[in-house]
Amino acid sequence: MNKLRPKPADYLVMILLLLAGLAGLWNSLRLSAQVQTKYVAIYEDNRRVAELSLDGGSRYRYSFSFGAEKEYQAVLEIDGGRVRMLPLDEKLCPRGVCSHTGWIEHSYQSIVCLPNRLMVIFTSAPSENGENLDGITY
Repeated sequence: MNKLRPKPADYLVMILLLLAGLAGLWNSLRLSAQVQTKYVAIYEDNRRVAELSLDGGSRYRYSFSFGAEKEYQAVLEIDGGRVRMLPLDEKLCPRGVCSHTGWIEHSYQSIVCLPNRLMVIFTSAPSENGENLDGITY
């Protein structure tokens, strides 16, 4: 039986595809890091509960309530366009993944707390009437 062996042209095609993929990845990350994110949105159970402005030099803490009866508190720390969630009580968030995420500052990053259904993401513009919609279906 005759084995199929790669020829030099095959190696050239593989190298070109690898380089094209790496160039695309690098370009995507570079462009997403340059996007000027000016707002951060906080979602609880897929409902937007707050939207905060990120001024370059601002530094403050934002506290918000969550839970079925808004009985729990979470704190976000904002510093110069970066955001992080401070640790929650171990009973609320046993693994603390949301606080261990640390500072986020790029549009492709987010903070997610699955046990409490919290999500913090960047947005580039403030929402109008509570939400930015792509479309409506009746």
